[in-house]
Amino acid sequence: MNNIISQLLIVFKGFLMGIAGIIPGVSSGTVAVIVKVYDHIILNVDKVIKSRFTDLKALTFLLLVYGGNFLALFTLASTMENLLATYPTLMRIFFMGLIVGSLPIIILKTTESSEKRFTLGTTLAFFLSLAFIVGLNIVTTTDIEAAPITVLTFGNSFIIFFTGLIASATAIVPGVSGSMVQLAIGMYPTFVNALSTVNIPILIVLFFGMLLGLIGAARLIGYLLKRYYQITYFTIIGLLVGSIYQIWPTRLDLELPSIISMIVVFGFGFILAFGSHLFDRFKKKDTL
Repeated sequence: MNNIISQLLIVFKGFLMGIAGIIPGVSSGTVAVIVKVYDHIILNVDKVIKSRFTDLKALTFLLLVYGGNFLALFTLASTMENLLATYPTLMRIFFMGLIVGSLPIIILKTTESSEKRFTLGTTLAFFLSLAFIVGLNIVTTTDIEAAPITVLTFGNSFIIFFTGLIASATAIVPGVSGSMVQLAIGMYPTFVNALSTVNIPILIVLFFGMLLGLIGAARLIGYLLKRYYQITYFTIIGLLVGSIYQIWPTRLDLELPSIISMIVVFGFGFILAFGSHLFDRFKKKDTL
């Protein structure tokens, strides 16, 4: 019974990652950090590749996480878009609360290594990644009304494959929004339309791109964490801080009721992220 509950919990965490993957400016990788599956994804992808897909425990974990991820993508693509369109400011404030609440979790990770934390390399990594996210937001158009690709051809299959690769690779990089990158290359409408209409030919090409992106990105991040631990985490911190600028509301209503609503929503997001971290620490102390 406990095993079934734990497996359902993994699926739910993947589901939350999938929700984040739909919304421009919101990072699935950040959600993976918040719900404590980020490190496990990196580790288990490496185990699956090294075992040539014979490590059933690692493979099951990944299937559960990404099963939940795909479930969210297929069922909530249009719903989340409508929710963001109806409550744009509050939704963005809520995700800002999640990001700010997750920052202490990542910063704490930098204390888990014997490497020196504050060096020229880590400083450059932080500011370059911060500049990348801010720059991406400046050059990206957020027109989600552009006509999507609905018919698969040999010519457009390459860009669709690349879209899937980007969506999956960025899904495990905290702070980087796969949807925002898709907007930058003009493929976000195609991605959402294929999910909401269940366009099988396009989804098949997207799937293979996403599979390659997951394997490649996870292996790369795993390698970087082993060789350049502090630089990698300071890069992630820079991406997270930059993502706050990405999702900053374009319009703010400064009337008192709206301000109260924004504070409550921000606080709720912060508590969800940071509170889960505190709960996890207290639980570990109780088991000692």
